[in-house]
Amino acid sequence: MDIIRIFVVSITNMITTKNRKEISLDSQTLAILQIQADREGRKLKNYMEQILKEKANDFELTDEYKTLMDEMLEKQSKGIVHYTSWEDFKSDISK
Repeated sequence: MDIIRIFVVSITNMITTKNRKEISLDSQTLAILQIQADREGRKLKNYMEQILKEKANDFELTDEYKTLMDEMLEKQSKGIVHYTSWEDFKSDISK
């Protein structure tokens, strides 16, 4: 099994924040991806990033999810639900 390393590191510039994450792929999958990247004239890493971006953006919210979120936002605006920021949560659990 080949390992593609995409480390979890935030890289911030004026345009975007990128994270690195490590994934493991079997040799056959990696070979297929390499062939597809070559066909498009791309480096393997660039090709994988592109297809992952496309897949991440290729979804639709279900009506059930939209209803759930609308209900949660309404509860928040009425003061029924309260959320804790990530920073406050980390501070609380480190005590």
